[in-house]
Amino acid sequence: MVAACATLLLVAAGSVAAQEKPAKLTRGELVSDAKVFFGDLEATHPDPYTNLGGKVEFKKKAEQLIRDLPADGLSSAEFTDRLSTFLAPLKDGHTRMRGARDRWQDAAPKLAIQFQIASDGLLISSFDLPELNGTRGYKLLAVNGHSVSDLMSRMAVEVATENDYGTYVGLTIALRSSKLLKNLLPDMDRAGGVTYELQAPDGSAITRKLIWDGEHPAEPDKWAVKPERRSPFEHSDEEFYYRFLPSGESAYFRIANMMPREGYEIIQKYHVGNLKEFLDQYYSSRKKQQPSDPEEAMRRIPSLFEIATNLLHEMKKKNTTNLIIDLRGNGGGSTPTIAPFFYEMYGDAYFGRHSDAEFLQVKSPLYLAKYNTSVEQQRKKDPNFELGEYEFTGNEPGAPQEKRNKKLAEWKEKGMSFVPALEALDGKPLYTPKKVIVLCDSGTFSAAFQATFILHEMGAKLVGVPPAQSPNAFMEATEFVLPASGIKGYISNGMQLYVPNDPRVNSLHPDFETTFATFNKYRTDEDTPVRFALDLLAAGLI
Repeated sequence: MVAACATLLLVAAGSVAAQEKPAKLTRGELVSDAKVFFGDLEATHPDPYTNLGGKVEFKKKAEQLIRDLPADGLSSAEFTDRLSTFLAPLKDGHTRMRGARDRWQDAAPKLAIQFQIASDGLLISSFDLPELNGTRGYKLLAVNGHSVSDLMSRMAVEVATENDYGTYVGLTIALRSSKLLKNLLPDMDRAGGVTYELQAPDGSAITRKLIWDGEHPAEPDKWAVKPERRSPFEHSDEEFYYRFLPSGESAYFRIANMMPREGYEIIQKYHVGNLKEFLDQYYSSRKKQQPSDPEEAMRRIPSLFEIATNLLHEMKKKNTTNLIIDLRGNGGGSTPTIAPFFYEMYGDAYFGRHSDAEFLQVKSPLYLAKYNTSVEQQRKKDPNFELGEYEFTGNEPGAPQEKRNKKLAEWKEKGMSFVPALEALDGKPLYTPKKVIVLCDSGTFSAAFQATFILHEMGAKLVGVPPAQSPNAFMEATEFVLPASGIKGYISNGMQLYVPNDPRVNSLHPDFETTFATFNKYRTDEDTPVRFALDLLAAGLI
C-alpha cells in the first residue's frame, strides 16, 4: 500500500503565490463538476458522512452548494475555494483540492515575521520588524483582542485540519497576511495594522502594533533577527543524511521525506499511478535535469535504504548506542519505503512487535485506476469482487519469522532491489541501537506519521511537538480530476486506526514535548528538539 505524500491542506490553502486568474467556468460546467466531485467523494472516501453530520446532512450541504452556484459562473480559484470549504468539516488532511483558493491566496507583501509551533502555542522565532525587538521566544496570546483559541476555531471552519497542531500550521500562514487574517477577522483594516498581544517568558504580557509595509527582504536569513540553528550535528540540505557526535556515542539521521528511490521503485514494481509523472514531479520540484532513461532517472534519486545501511554499519563499528531519527517537517510519501530500514535495525522483532493498529481500504473506481487495474482483473483474484468493497487489515497472526518470510517473498516476487541484503540477515538485525529517539513536529504527516508510530511501538522515545496527523485518520490520497474544469484534488481511500479503542484521540503526544518553556531554554533555536533530546540522554532521562 502506498500512502501518498500529503502536504497539509493548510499549506496548499495558504499558498500566496500570485497566479493568473483563469476565465470563468459557466454555471453548467460548475454544476456538472460539482456532481462528479460529490460522486467521487461518496464512492472513494471511507466515511464522508459522519463528520459532516450524517448522510442526510451531507446531501443537504451538497445540494446547497450546487444551488448557490452563481448564474454568471465562477473562476477556478473561486470554485476550488467553495469545494475546499465543503471539505473542511471532514477533518481529513488527505482529502483536499489542489490549486489556488480564491479566499486563501494573497500576493501582497507579508509581515516579516515567523512563528515557531510549540506544543502549547505559537512563539515568535524570527522577524525584521523593529517593533518586535526583544520578543524572540514570546508566545502569541491574541490578535486585535481575539485569542489564539478563537482564531483557531474560526480557521478550522474553513480549512481541513485533524487537530490543533494542523490548525496552528494554517494560523502561522494567516497571521502574516492581511487578506488571510481578514478571513478570520472580518472587521480588520489593513491600513490600521494589526496588534499582537504577547507573553514574555517571565509571564508578563505586552502588546505590539505592526504595519504591513513590505519594506523587508523576503528571505528570513536576511532579517534583522534571523532564524537560529545551533545543532551539534552539521546540517545538510540533502534529503537523507546522517552525522555522529565527536564522541561517537550518538548518531543523527535526517529523513526529510518518505519518497526516496525505493518509493519510485514501488511505483514501478507495484504499478501504482504513473511513474513518468512521479519522476517529472521529482526533478521539476528540485530544478534538476531529468535523464531521459527512467532507470537512470531513478538511480539518481537518493536511496534511503543504502544510506540507512551505511549508517547502521558505521554505528556498529563505532559502538554508537544512541540514534536520533529526525522526521520533523516530513510530509509523507510511501510508508513501505522505510520498512527495510526497520527490519535492518530490529530484525524479526520488527515483524513481531505488538500493534493494535487497524486499517481499511475502499475499492472504488478511483482506487482501481490508481493501481492500474480493473474490476475484471480483480475478479481473476476474487470472483466475487464488487466495487465499493471495504478491505480490513490489522496485525496478522503468525510468528515473526513467518511474517518476515511472507514479506520478503512479496518483495522478491516484485523484484525489489533491497531483497538480497535483507535475506542475508536471516531475521537478525544488522545493528540495533540501545536508545532510539524520534524528533517530530506539526509537519510530521502521513507516511512519516506512520513511521513515527511504528518506531514508538518498537520502544523509541518521541521528542518534539505533536504531529498534525491524527492517530485515527483517513489516509492514502487518491487523485481525482473534474472533467469540465480540469481541477484536481485528492480523496482518501483508506483509514488508519492506531488507537481503535478510543476513536476520539486526535493527537499523538511525544514522550517529551517541546513547550514554550523548552524553546526559551534553548533561545527558540530551530534545533531545540535536537539539543533537548541530547540533554535528556545526558541526564539519563531516556
